[in-house]
Amino acid sequence: MIERIFVDRKAASEPLTRRILKNSPDIPIEFVTRRRPIDDRMAAAEDPIGEGKKILWLTRQKGGFVKPCPCTPKYIGCHYFIINSVLNCPLDCSYCILQLYLGPSPVTVFVNLEEMRRGWDAFIRRRSGRFFRVGTGELGDSLALDPLTRTAAEFISYFRTRPNAFFELKTKTVHIQGVLEAEPAENIVISWSLNSVPVARREEKGAPSVFERLEAAREVVKRGFPVGFHFDPLVLHPGWEEAYGRIIERLLRMIPADRIRWISLGSLRFSPALKGMIEERFPASRLPLGEMVPGRDGKLRYFKPLRLELYRGIVTALRRNGGEGIPLYFCMEDGEAWQKILKKNPGRKDDVERALSPRVKGSGSNLRLY
Repeated sequence: MIERIFVDRKAASEPLTRRILKNSPDIPIEFVTRRRPIDDRMAAAEDPIGEGKKILWLTRQKGGFVKPCPCTPKYIGCHYFIINSVLNCPLDCSYCILQLYLGPSPVTVFVNLEEMRRGWDAFIRRRSGRFFRVGTGELGDSLALDPLTRTAAEFISYFRTRPNAFFELKTKTVHIQGVLEAEPAENIVISWSLNSVPVARREEKGAPSVFERLEAAREVVKRGFPVGFHFDPLVLHPGWEEAYGRIIERLLRMIPADRIRWISLGSLRFSPALKGMIEERFPASRLPLGEMVPGRDGKLRYFKPLRLELYRGIVTALRRNGGEGIPLYFCMEDGEAWQKILKKNPGRKDDVERALSPRVKGSGSNLRLY
């Protein structure tokens, strides 16, 4: 986890900066005027990317407070918007795209929350009357730093009164205290990335077990929040069908299906450059050994018949355990997969949005779906 905090002097007076420092009494702190000392520290390390995950950098964000999710080209996207309040993640999953996308980079928290809120206000005004999904878990885990930042409750408070927004906090952690202290609403979705037990143990360094994540999800549902789950990346491995089946059985035994807002599915994929990075940083990983071929976007993917077999097994397990009514969608798949597995073929991103968008009535704590 975090071993050192660097503070941009221009951001030192921000309330969020002061809060983080107050919550980090035992972590050494340096105030700097530029990022050079951080870059030098990472460059001197044997594993610069791993070193960056131990460093917290508090600075200000300049514009771009809400952006479209950077979906891969030539595959169907899910019409999702992202808030990059945090960049990078203290967890170190072998397959994580951030190690390539960000390179050696500190875990960064943008502390100018008031300016961010004004940006969110402007974005929401432009989409008045139209449903959209937005979340913070694309370029960093939504809750991994919440014991220090305590921002989850603030984000929930802001978005719970915006009924046309479904706001998602996506995590692999169990840092849910801030969520449990917030007032729940039906347009606030707390979601977890899940995998089979063998994959999680071997490839998700620093993350709680899958069972601990499910326990956290159960507590969040008891508090009154809907939840989501992301089986991504699904990994073919010996006994995969039974391993994923056990997780799905446990999931639907612990979480009522009608409190699951959505489940996404995506198979293992990575660029050739990331494959080399996994081999170098995680020599014990088995992920690069799979039978993979270049996809339309140049990323290495399982041969399509294998992907379809994988998806079919997951969907069958969901239906067998009482999850047939849960909305499902694919992350970065083509129309053939949608048609053969989910029996629908969204031709455009807007079609995915419509498939996931509930009819919403009311706002705040009175928000309800019908």
